[in-house]
Amino acid sequence: MAGKTMAAVVCTLMLVSIISPVIGSAVQIDERTPRRQSVSGDTPQWNVGDSWTFDGEGAFEMEESPLFLNLTGGFSGVQFIVTDEDADTYYVDFEGDLEAALVVTVDNPPMDISATLRKTTLSGYVYFNKSDMGIREFYLNITGSITASIEPIPLPFSMSIRMTFTPPYAVLVFPLTVGSEWRTSSSEMVVELGEDLISLIEQIVEMVKKLVPSDVAEILDTLLETLKDMFPLEISVGSELAECVERENLTVKAGTYESYHISIYMVELDFSPAAENIIRLFLTDEYYGHFGMELTSSTYRQPGVPEKPETPSGKMRGRLRKNYEYETSATDPDGDRIQYGWDWDGDGTVDEWTDFYNSGETVLTPHSWTERGSYEIRVRARDEHGLAGEWSDPLAVTMPSQIWHSWLIWLITQFFQTIRSG
Repeated sequence: MAGKTMAAVVCTLMLVSIISPVIGSAVQIDERTPRRQSVSGDTPQWNVGDSWTFDGEGAFEMEESPLFLNLTGGFSGVQFIVTDEDADTYYVDFEGDLEAALVVTVDNPPMDISATLRKTTLSGYVYFNKSDMGIREFYLNITGSITASIEPIPLPFSMSIRMTFTPPYAVLVFPLTVGSEWRTSSSEMVVELGEDLISLIEQIVEMVKKLVPSDVAEILDTLLETLKDMFPLEISVGSELAECVERENLTVKAGTYESYHISIYMVELDFSPAAENIIRLFLTDEYYGHFGMELTSSTYRQPGVPEKPETPSGKMRGRLRKNYEYETSATDPDGDRIQYGWDWDGDGTVDEWTDFYNSGETVLTPHSWTERGSYEIRVRARDEHGLAGEWSDPLAVTMPSQIWHSWLIWLITQFFQTIRSG
């Protein structure tokens, strides 16, 4: 039963409680950095203005005779931003775009209804407990218009929902280490429907009643009253087993990050110390549907960490076993000296660390390749205290260059054409 409760909570809080930064902070991981960086740090400390932006998509399907329901949709550019804080709480607002399509089929009486959301935005807020990043309160508002098969004229709407948690609902326990296990916290969740949402449901029921027999219309009225009586709804959120499975290098829309892969019941998520947040998440329910999201951008910067280096510049085509120099630079907010970690083969791990250089100094690093191929090289900066920043944007390099081979093929072709014509 606890599993099903967790599933309901996860689905309900899809847009906020999971993708919000409830997971906390960690030091950066690197295959070649000291072992102390293989574990996460303390609960994060954020600043007003820190933000994380996500895209996501999902589907929900339910078939319980005589009803079939299919809902698909996605959101884009949903930005979570820290707007305020006090001694105990972080206040985070969010806003973004939403689109969705709904299909409902009823066998008896036979009825097919379809609807789409147009020009729709979602917004709201989340309050986080500073001590463990548990969620205290969550508010969601969706505003836009609905176009439905039963009412072709777009129907403006607004719907809102509020949830509170006692005690605050926390997902992870720090520090994180690969192989560690824990249980998510238990909490009492209270769900309240906004008056605008109740009004929207009433409008939809009235439209459907025009299409069904009178006895079915009476049933709909009864169901509506039952729904109203259910709220505020109190739900006991049970704890679930969680495990930190592995650390890995992961590329999402926001860039390439070193991350911890964590498994919690139906949820698989990746938390990155550099982003101080989840960078990718999948929820899969074998009976009802799926949901996925990933980080597209972030303004968060770990205090004291060097800035993202300039994109490497240098020879993009060349010959095997010949040294070519590649240039980059980065600055450290504390003015610390910096060394650079180069990923020469594009696998997301550091292949070579340089010596230390002054902050902001341009660095030239030679490298040669021994195998043919196309590579995306990137670089990251690490200061004297072991704090490593994010990866630079990549530079595409091809070794060996194909220009010589193309010219040779052309020359041979011309030679044989000359022989034939002769």
